Amino acid sequence: MSARSEAERAEYEKTVYEGTQVLVNLLAIRDAATLDAAERAFTDLRISEGLPAACIAPTYEAFKAIHRHLFQDLYAWAGSERTYTTGRGPAPFAVPEHIRPWMEKQFEAFRASNELRGLNPAEFASKAAELICEINAAHPFVEGNGRVQRIWLAGVAERAGYEFSVRPEDREPWYAASRIGFEAADSAPMAALILARIQDLDSETQSLNDKRAAQFLALSREEGLASGDASFRAAWQNLEKIESVARSAMLHDAETCSAIIGKAREQMADHIKAGATIRELTAEQAWRNAPGTSPASTEGGEVAE
Repeated sequence: MSARSEAERAEYEKTVYEGTQVLVNLLAIRDAATLDAAERAFTDLRISEGLPAACIAPTYEAFKAIHRHLFQDLYAWAGSERTYTTGRGPAPFAVPEHIRPWMEKQFEAFRASNELRGLNPAEFASKAAELICEINAAHPFVEGNGRVQRIWLAGVAERAGYEFSVRPEDREPWYAASRIGFEAADSAPMAALILARIQDLDSETQSLNDKRAAQFLALSREEGLASGDASFRAAWQNLEKIESVARSAMLHDAETCSAIIGKAREQMADHIKAGATIRELTAEQAWRNAPGTSPASTEGGEVAE
């Protein structure tokens, strides 16, 4: 065995309990079925909270932040790249040192494509499938790659004017499309699946949503909180909470604080434009939705990662 293989074997063995293939986890669960159930429960809970603002940017760091958010209750390595080579069948995914440059290349292409905005449904599905298959080839995480891909894609679709939602019966077709994309470099099956699961808002509905988003952006704080539109009220209530978090964490940086609030307001408008219903955040969710902040950051000093 080469020195590289020995080192990677040692890295792999750190991730599982000795003599098993059960991933070492923060809950000390050593049964695979129980861990699988816990994963579903905790990731469903984190999904229901909504994504933190750090997950929204068109960057690889934001992609990793989605993984961190979903799996933070389960794994110490949530949001971190794997440190050993793995694969599907005889074909390996990207070796550890190639993961970051490969992923950065995909997100550079994503940004250059205007984040897939302005495309018709077939074009969107084709371009999205190409990106998903390339991201899957990197397979940056020990576990949860497919879940992060689907959640990331749902956000991309929303900002491009579509709704993307997979169904329980799509589990095996998604795996099959991922496998074909990886082994045969053929993204067509993934494109077909994405196309079948995106809903293009009709022109009348989209026009109405566009007008509502513009109306929301034109409202003052007082007008928003007094609005008869429940989403407008919830959006402004959320903005107040996020602003409170940002100001308490950035007492001496009013410019950055204002930029955070402005960005959060734009994100609310994007949700309204996509036809989403805005619901009021809890105080804890507001912390997670204020970029660069953490509940610990009010204590002074550096925030622990």
